[in-house]
Amino acid sequence: MVTIRLRNTLTRTDEPLEPGPSGRIAMYSCGPTVYRYAHVGNLRTFLLPDLIRRTLLYHGIEVVHVQNITDVGHMRDERFDRGEDRMLVAAGLENKTPAQIADAYETAFHADEALVNILPAHVFPRATEHIPEMIELAERLVDAGYAYVSDHGNIYYAVASFPDYGRLSGNSLDELRAGHRGHVDHDKRDPADFALWKAAGEGRMLKWPTPRWGDGFPGWHLECSAMALRHLGPRFDIHTGGIDNVFPHHEDEIAQSAPLVGGPPARLWVHGAFLQVGGQKMAKSAGNIERVSDLSDRGIDPLAFRYLCLTSRYRHKLEYTAASLAAAAAGLESLRAGLRALGPPPVDGPWRAPVVIRAGRAPDRPVGTVEGLAGHGGSAGDPAASEQLSDRATSPAEPLSAAGRELHDRFVAAIDDDLDMPTALAVTREVLRAPLGEDERRWLILDADAVLGLDLDRVWESGPSAVAPGDVEALLADRTAARVAGDYGRADSIRADLAGRGWEIVDEPGRSTLRPINRR
Repeated sequence: MVTIRLRNTLTRTDEPLEPGPSGRIAMYSCGPTVYRYAHVGNLRTFLLPDLIRRTLLYHGIEVVHVQNITDVGHMRDERFDRGEDRMLVAAGLENKTPAQIADAYETAFHADEALVNILPAHVFPRATEHIPEMIELAERLVDAGYAYVSDHGNIYYAVASFPDYGRLSGNSLDELRAGHRGHVDHDKRDPADFALWKAAGEGRMLKWPTPRWGDGFPGWHLECSAMALRHLGPRFDIHTGGIDNVFPHHEDEIAQSAPLVGGPPARLWVHGAFLQVGGQKMAKSAGNIERVSDLSDRGIDPLAFRYLCLTSRYRHKLEYTAASLAAAAAGLESLRAGLRALGPPPVDGPWRAPVVIRAGRAPDRPVGTVEGLAGHGGSAGDPAASEQLSDRATSPAEPLSAAGRELHDRFVAAIDDDLDMPTALAVTREVLRAPLGEDERRWLILDADAVLGLDLDRVWESGPSAVAPGDVEALLADRTAARVAGDYGRADSIRADLAGRGWEIVDEPGRSTLRPINRR
């Protein structure tokens, strides 16, 4: 029996997540607008569907995941912001076409996701490739009386026509109208109405013809509804995004889809909280952003950022500081050191390594369904595929002791409890010092990593030629934290201390290892 529960923003309750008759879970995630690099705050949001997928796969449940790529830059909400098309602004600043901008930043996005082991979506639909679906959806809403064409050729959704408008965000129409104190498009019937399609002005680069309204371009919310309908059908299981997507983006998605599909398109709406710097949301406008690739350039393993995210529940704000990142880097290194000290797993027998869910990397610009990456159910004829989709949560493969099974079940209870990753991570660390045999401890940690996604099975790939004592490994973790915090004096001092103990530090991209100094 599946016991996974997630917080549903729509009902404000934790609800069970069970597959329907198909046996699959269908999930749609709001993806990046590819006019700039994604920063680590964005990646925390994109980590949410990854953790949902890994938890479902751990339960043996197949997942179909769609994440859009917004390469139409008109994503500002015209009710609050008169901002220009961001794709066009970026194209002008970089002296490139909008297509070149989209290609470059989408490629960077896929590379950044791979650095933190985020499982690529199965399908990455692009807004510019789904304009016909958007136009059709707008036409259906106009014909059904939920939208209207203004005197200036703009198509607006009439929010008063949808009685449930505001249910997701907790807003009322009166409150929304009262908030419109600034400029409101004069061709709207109601200040709270939102644009489905905008008429193109003279000289606009990004525009498309329509059968009924001339040239134009989509509004903010239309693309996600159209692409979810195209790739997942009228109703699906989960819609994810950041907390800033609740209103107006997801509220408007529900409004423009529900009248045509018989209710909210997704059963569960799951939202992640902000990554903060000094109590302020990480954002380009605040000047406090950092890319995950910047961590690699500073000699920090990007998976330290993933570890940091695991220390906080997705619905809680998370502070991103040099100190918090340093602590995460040290925690990751100490977990690796403890696992490494257990020695590599046997190649066969009851305690061989569990099947790994490897993220892989999506192509620069995926076409169709992304194939052949672990975590997608494997490919035909792949013996690991059936193992990946076995119910590892309820029926672990190995003969665990009573104490080992108790630790395993506590880990499962944590991940099933609305992705309580801090508890799951704490239980995993507890395994290291549990009174169990080395084989059982190693197996439990590697099995848990199918959900944690820290690539712990790779600690033996380029690790030390001999197992270092615990105090030596602890010093290496301290040095990692010092480097992350920029305390290079202490890092050098620890290096010298370790050399005096007979251990040399080998710095590699994103990680450091130890090897004994050969003294003759």
